[in-house]
Amino acid sequence: MQLRPLNPDQLAIAYETDLKEAFPPAELKPLAAMTEMMSRGVYEALALYEGEEGPLGYVLLWKHVDGRFLLIDYLCVPARRRNGGLGAKLLRTLFDSYPPETVFIGESEAPTGDGAADGLILRRLDFYRRNGAASIGYDTALFGVHYKTIAWCKDGIPPEEEILQKHREIYLERFAGSKHANMIQVPLRPGEQPVRRQDWVED
Repeated sequence: MQLRPLNPDQLAIAYETDLKEAFPPAELKPLAAMTEMMSRGVYEALALYEGEEGPLGYVLLWKHVDGRFLLIDYLCVPARRRNGGLGAKLLRTLFDSYPPETVFIGESEAPTGDGAADGLILRRLDFYRRNGAASIGYDTALFGVHYKTIAWCKDGIPPEEEILQKHREIYLERFAGSKHANMIQVPLRPGEQPVRRQDWVED
């Protein structure tokens, strides 16, 4: 299996089909924002292939300017291919494709306290933990969606303060001066509540 980069046209197809199916509007940034960041070299869209079969899954990465810290913006296995272990293979292939000092930051939706809604949320968190994710000691909220922070690094997880700083800088690079800056709560401080949930929008 290998990851291959998607060009903007290929990303548009994936966005309108698999990504829109997998993520609600409050969690899915506009396609125009993704392609604009791709043009500046701070965003990468990858698809998983085996031979000529594919795409079997997608991973979209939001890159810190230092190149070492990468935010896993979206991890997606198309609905028609789920429950076959492709999510784990996608993560393993991703980690094997980068130098061992690379730090991957993840955001996984936090449990809400609603038993009916939390089943999928807890299964997703358990999937990441089974696949080597380390829990980081701060949460975030983005456009009102509350997330737990997780990370991977083959060479060892760096200090939490460093991860938080790089995590914040990834968002500040795009949202500094934006009227939507108050929608990005990195970190979500103890006792602080996420703002009202809304769709991801850009200036």
